[in-house]
Amino acid sequence: MTALAPAQPTDTVRPAYREPTFLRYVAGHAVSVLGDQVWYVALSWMAVRLASPAVAGVILAVSSLPRLALLLLGGAIVDRYGPRRLMIGSDLLRAVISLGAAGAALAAPGVPLLVTVALVFGLADAVFLPAAGALAPRLLHPDQIASGVGTTTLAARAALTIGAPLGGVLVATGGLPLACLVNAATFVVSVASLASVRPRPAASRSGPREPLLGALRAGLAYLVRHRLLRVLLLVTLLTNLGFVGPMNVGLALVSTARGWGAAGIGDMLAGFGIGAVAGALLMMRVRSGGRVVAAVCAAVQGGAVFTIAVAPHLWTAVLATTLTGLTSGPLAIIVTSLTQRFTDDRFRGRVASVNTLANLGVTPMAMAVMGAVAGQLGNVPAFAGSAGLELAAGLMCILWLRVPAP
Repeated sequence: MTALAPAQPTDTVRPAYREPTFLRYVAGHAVSVLGDQVWYVALSWMAVRLASPAVAGVILAVSSLPRLALLLLGGAIVDRYGPRRLMIGSDLLRAVISLGAAGAALAAPGVPLLVTVALVFGLADAVFLPAAGALAPRLLHPDQIASGVGTTTLAARAALTIGAPLGGVLVATGGLPLACLVNAATFVVSVASLASVRPRPAASRSGPREPLLGALRAGLAYLVRHRLLRVLLLVTLLTNLGFVGPMNVGLALVSTARGWGAAGIGDMLAGFGIGAVAGALLMMRVRSGGRVVAAVCAAVQGGAVFTIAVAPHLWTAVLATTLTGLTSGPLAIIVTSLTQRFTDDRFRGRVASVNTLANLGVTPMAMAVMGAVAGQLGNVPAFAGSAGLELAAGLMCILWLRVPAP
């Protein structure tokens, strides 16, 4: 069995990125994310090539619907059968499906093939995502969780950054068959990495297993009763609602209104990416974060979001998006690390599924609201409303976020 981080005095605990076991988990998770990104680019490209834009949009939506619909149930399944086993099973399933899709694409690529693979990947994600969130804290000392979340965030961001252009090159070079083959290879590598990971055992359960729906209700009740986790979830919702719209729809609206064009959008996104990487690197050296730091990050992020709307020059807007990225990383890492640190092992999968849903599920709604408000009232009021949500999250951190003593 692979050794876990030993129980040491907190002043001698080394950062998570120096734990070989945890690094194998991070590698497996990141390579799996890379494979997902390669597939998403291939799916987008082939959907547009094989169908009308409207049908292509439906195909892309199909890939996310099973994930969102079954995510909560996936968390209950993770708590029943264990996160490591389900991460490996999810990657194996996607590897097999990718190999089958590569063979089918050589014969006759078509819309039914894309829909089938998209559905299977969505189902696998509904289990893989909460499993990944539940496994990480069982590999680390409590004082390593913050640096562990920073390491995982940085690796996932790198995988997303590399995966998109890699998917484009693969599709351009060998079409859907080559993209599917490489996709299958990434999942095999992920399985090999995760197979050597041995988390600490979860607390033993007494009594008969309750049905999955009953387990799901128990997990939601646990989350509602747990004051700290409840507040952290609300902070996550508010910050996501205030952040997603401006950084997706909002940048295009501002760039169009200012005459900065597509290059302006790219510059602002590049600034955000640089800031986010810097924030994640900073948090890799931090053992924990308190409510004051989280509140300051939320408040500064809200101010930076509003600055984007009123920036007179592109360089000002780029500085604002850089500051947005610089604060969004630490804020998310603080909230995630506190959630992982104070969640009971028995409920990790279910809590991770709810938090993942809070991150992924609000995205379509936030973008739709941002576009509607900007269309009716203008860009500045729309950005001001988003900034207000960020400030509310910061105020909530100060007033209601009480972190218990370890």
